[in-house]
Amino acid sequence: MAFATRIGLVVLGLLIQGMLAYALLPEGRGSYAVCVLFGTLLGLIFTPGAEQGAQYFVATRQVSVSQGVSCALTIGLIGGGLAIAVAIPLIHSDIAFFHKAQTRSFYLGIVLIPLTACSLAVEHQLVALRRFGRLAVFSLLRVAVNVLALVLLVWGRGLGVDGAIASFAAGHLVLIAACLWDLRRHCGLVLERPSRASLTHILGYGSRYHVARIGEGIGPQVGIVVLGLLASQADIGLFASANTLMLGFLLISNSVGNALMPRIAGKGRPELVVLCLRLVCGVTLVALLALLAISTPLVRLLLSDAFLPVVPLLWILAPGILAYAGMGIFMTYFKGVNRPEICSWAVCLGIGVNLGALFLLYPKLGVEAAAYAMTIGMFGRCFLLALAFSKGTQMAYLSVWLPRRGDASFLWAAGRSVLGWGTEERRAET
Repeated sequence: MAFATRIGLVVLGLLIQGMLAYALLPEGRGSYAVCVLFGTLLGLIFTPGAEQGAQYFVATRQVSVSQGVSCALTIGLIGGGLAIAVAIPLIHSDIAFFHKAQTRSFYLGIVLIPLTACSLAVEHQLVALRRFGRLAVFSLLRVAVNVLALVLLVWGRGLGVDGAIASFAAGHLVLIAACLWDLRRHCGLVLERPSRASLTHILGYGSRYHVARIGEGIGPQVGIVVLGLLASQADIGLFASANTLMLGFLLISNSVGNALMPRIAGKGRPELVVLCLRLVCGVTLVALLALLAISTPLVRLLLSDAFLPVVPLLWILAPGILAYAGMGIFMTYFKGVNRPEICSWAVCLGIGVNLGALFLLYPKLGVEAAAYAMTIGMFGRCFLLALAFSKGTQMAYLSVWLPRRGDASFLWAAGRSVLGWGTEERRAET
């Protein structure tokens, strides 16, 4: 269900990318990218435990839904306030990053700090409670609101970058309202003050995962951060567009990871994890090859001729996206067995490799260096997680990756389920 709905999210996401490309051109697309990155990244940095910590303790039934949501939103709002206090003087500093867009656009980006933190927190609660169908519908609603707001504000009113940022914020605001309504109506959510014990547990888990959480947010965007200091707005816009298109392929890994997390929380189930890993990597590889085969006409149609330099970046990023997809399954496992610190170690390695490669290659390769560096960093991160998984589960390294006889039949059954076939059989088994 999650996978089928995320296909709709990708279609609407491609529509958004096309609208942004034609309306803003590479320069405006670059300004939009740095403002959105600024707001979302600060929200991640200042809200430890707001997502995964609350999700883990609700999924394992160690805290109630009301306590989980209350703690997550409290951390999100307090952390968001601290982040805003830090953001304002940064906007007025002489750092080159803050010269890539108008000051008012960065101020609009500040709105995203609490919005995205709270949005991710309530999304993770629906995943913990296995409400995949409702989350899928609400995610589609968020993107649809984003599209509608873009039509009204960017195309209709001509508000450019500012209108695009406001549209992004509107989608997240609607998602928060919808998720809270569903949790209140169907999951017993009530207004409740967060207890000290619940906050301590959630922040304790979150602090161990916090580096990984920041890395999940900044890892794919490190190139944009560094280009914001070194490159032109047009180059930032080109890389941001290529990056966004390729990150869409993570819908496969994210969908499987969301369904996997509540099933392995506190249990492990490594055999189920490696099955999901192999299938995610196989399906992602096929999808990437299909995109690369039509990359030039697709970019020309979707983004316009001004974005044709994006095509080589797609080819460079593809192997890194495949590694990123596998990495997502490993990280789901370590979060589920209460070992989130391993994710943090891997993220530190990946970001360090990414930054080192980017600064080394940029003088020679320009914007392509950001794509190469991202791919190298993702492979480093995935390799460390695979080694840790193999050692922790006592499974041979190669056996984790090699296809098995039952993989094809499982994939066929999953495909039938996505299409609505075999539903009655699955219900009978349940």
